[in-house]
Amino acid sequence: MKNYIKLDHENRKIVMDRTFASKADLVGSEEYNLLQQCRKDYPTYLVTRKTIKKKATQEHYRGLTYDYMKEYINKYDTENKEANLALLDEMIDISKCHSTFKRYPVIKQWFLDTYPDVKKFGIPEEDNEVAETNNVIEADFSANANAAV
Repeated sequence: MKNYIKLDHENRKIVMDRTFASKADLVGSEEYNLLQQCRKDYPTYLVTRKTIKKKATQEHYRGLTYDYMKEYINKYDTENKEANLALLDEMIDISKCHSTFKRYPVIKQWFLDTYPDVKKFGIPEEDNEVAETNNVIEADFSANANAAV
């Protein structure tokens, strides 16, 4: 991909990408000279840097690494632990050999489809229910209990 500077006549802007902007910081560079020429040709235009549009609805799973996937399968999968671990290892090996076949996004999608609880909580729902019931303290506030104290 080439570094670029673009004229947006509709919005009266000179738009440059991040790499072009950093190279244009060096006085005397080709990018600097090109930017100065654009500013001379269009003195009323605003110089801006292109920003990448990000999806607000896109979910990010920070920390969802191959090691985390293996640990999760070992810890929470009771039915197909060996088969899923073998499949995960095979997909990881294939991704190392054939970079176009299976990359991290494909493996991540398989993992999230196989273990949908990770999308919601990071741990299965059964463990959440057990943890909530273990933290409940029952107290007897009846008149007989207070009289004994």
